[in-house]
Amino acid sequence: MRSELPPTAGLALNFKDFFAHKNHVLELQIAEILNIPKPAKTCSGTVAFILSLQVLNDLQPTKKQVIVPAWTCPLVVLAIEKIGFTPIICDLAPDSLLFDEQKLQQAINQHTLAIVVTHYAGLVNSFQNIQLLAQQYNCYIIEDAAQAMGALDQQISVGLRGDIGFFSLAFGKGLTSAEGGLVFSKHADIHQKLHQKAHELPFLKNWEIKRSFELIGYGLFYHPQFLPIFYGHHLRQALKQCDEISAVGDDFDLSDIPIHQLGKWRSQVAAKAALRLPKHWMQLNQQAQRRIKQLQQLSYLKVFNENFNTTGTFPFILLLVDHENRCQRILNDLWQSGLGITKLFVRSIPNYPNLNHLNIGTPNAQLFAARSFSISNTLWMTDEHFEIILNILKKHDDTF
Repeated sequence: MRSELPPTAGLALNFKDFFAHKNHVLELQIAEILNIPKPAKTCSGTVAFILSLQVLNDLQPTKKQVIVPAWTCPLVVLAIEKIGFTPIICDLAPDSLLFDEQKLQQAINQHTLAIVVTHYAGLVNSFQNIQLLAQQYNCYIIEDAAQAMGALDQQISVGLRGDIGFFSLAFGKGLTSAEGGLVFSKHADIHQKLHQKAHELPFLKNWEIKRSFELIGYGLFYHPQFLPIFYGHHLRQALKQCDEISAVGDDFDLSDIPIHQLGKWRSQVAAKAALRLPKHWMQLNQQAQRRIKQLQQLSYLKVFNENFNTTGTFPFILLLVDHENRCQRILNDLWQSGLGITKLFVRSIPNYPNLNHLNIGTPNAQLFAARSFSISNTLWMTDEHFEIILNILKKHDDTF
């Protein structure tokens, strides 16, 4: 059987992670590792985001608009709609992960509850002038650090510059509990309210049993030897049907957001695995920096790297190609190769079928979606694997 590299550098679980959990408390260990307030735990990063919005709305009940980037996970927008709030979609700047500042200025108003700053690909994104705008309009900043647990901004964890930060513990994000979320705030009053909301979440036995079996399955089968069955088969079937949205797992709707507690056993498994996170992040950063230097030699690629005085965790390396056609040719060669190549978000938000009712033009984000792809930074990717990828990318250097 062929092997398959995962699309991201998820932290593999050890057999011992499933047992002997005395003194392993997930929230305390993450707080200690990252030097953040003890986070509240939820069943998913999406629910962590929902609790964030609810807490902020309790403080400002007349505000229900939330500004989000036009290139992000569809679940972010679905979460806003699930609780009856209004997503305001803001286009990106050209060839950038930043908001288009003019569009942002047009989007914000007296009804804005929060602006969501998204930290993509394990990197710290810039706040631009968002803090100034938030002060001007008396609204909040939520840091979506679902992909960036462990990333540091001037040696301080992401999530502490804004008013609230949250992490995801979904498969592939790094540390996992087979879905889970952590949320925290630097403001004592908001932080206490987040814990109160999380404590009030219902315990749903059927969901907890389902997730527990998924976590056991992850522990047993998250390995290149088994991923052709549990990842690659679905990917190739979806691409054969020209269904990129399903291929990357972006086919969400409101039913994909169950709201409940994160069970004790799953959080303890994650807590024990979390002891290996600092070393894992260091290895990923070192490996990514070596490979980014090689990728930067290709003139048609923009490689997203750390901003000044920040440290990334690099679950994958995000790249932007100069032409959409060139990007598609690269994907034709590599997406089904088993080498950990994929796309992050395949559409801009209004171009997902379940979100096309938003009906707003986001040309920069749509171009970014069409021209971007990612290379896994899994530690299972050997230098030989990466050399194969690099040689194929070099072949495309003379396409145009």
